[in-house]
Amino acid sequence: MKMKRVLSMLLALILMASILVGCGKQEEPAIVDDSQTAVDTPVVEQPADEQEEKLDPELVLLEHTIAYFDNIPSNSNMIKPADALDLIENNPDALFVVDMRGQEDYEKGHLPGAVNIPLGQMGKNLDRLPSNKQIILYCYSGQTTGLAVSALKLLGFNAISFQGGMNFGWKPLELSEDTLETEVNPLPEPKTPNLTEEEQILWDAVVAFFDEGKGNIEGAEKAHETIEANPGAVYILDIRGNEDFEKGHIEGSENIPFKELGKNIDKLPKNRPIYVTCYSGQTAAQTQSLLRINGYNAFSIGRGMAGWNGAELPVATN
Repeated sequence: MKMKRVLSMLLALILMASILVGCGKQEEPAIVDDSQTAVDTPVVEQPADEQEEKLDPELVLLEHTIAYFDNIPSNSNMIKPADALDLIENNPDALFVVDMRGQEDYEKGHLPGAVNIPLGQMGKNLDRLPSNKQIILYCYSGQTTGLAVSALKLLGFNAISFQGGMNFGWKPLELSEDTLETEVNPLPEPKTPNLTEEEQILWDAVVAFFDEGKGNIEGAEKAHETIEANPGAVYILDIRGNEDFEKGHIEGSENIPFKELGKNIDKLPKNRPIYVTCYSGQTAAQTQSLLRINGYNAFSIGRGMAGWNGAELPVATN
């Protein structure tokens, strides 16, 4: 009995000891750093700068064409023969003279210092033209140079047309043949132009125009036949002054004076041939080339109304 009591007391002591051990020093909780764990921030690449928007070639050509018409000088980009000859004689180093006639006629006699570049060869020789000189262009009547002068000015060249050409400008001066020379003058070496995107658009369009190699100048009688055979199918554009238009014009023609074409170019049709006429064909040619460069199917009537009236073709006054 006494032994049982001793055993009970021992068990009680053991139990109390185990309880005390369990309530002793508790394990310290793990220290948790509640600061955010550093995470490498992903590098977000900024989108590359968008390429500059490409220029619209049609819009570039149109804007420069309108500017050409809006800034036509009082001489209509033509120089009187006597004035041109005076410059050639007294200040030749400031000039670059281009004979646009055929090679055979050039070799028979040309203005002093002139080089020979016919219309169809102008495109491949643009890089030989000087940007720092006055360029004087001449041909037979002044009409072919009219085609060239407006196209060259579109590129920024200081070009001007010899009014009336050799037939109607030089000959009336009744100068002796010895005022001409027969020596073939070489072309300058080409220089590669440094062009902006806008300038390249203009350059390419002008080269394409010259490379076509066609003047698209139609004689008055042939133009009359075309107009008569296709009534209403041809748009006739008379760019003379209003007063002269009212005195007599081609039946069915529309009158938009030369210097007003810029603000009225949107009135011209692209779905019909356009026959341009003026006084002598020279400003009509300037107009024609710019219209063709802008996608119009344009022609000019040979010698303008001077050629039309000379052929005694009908005119209207209504």
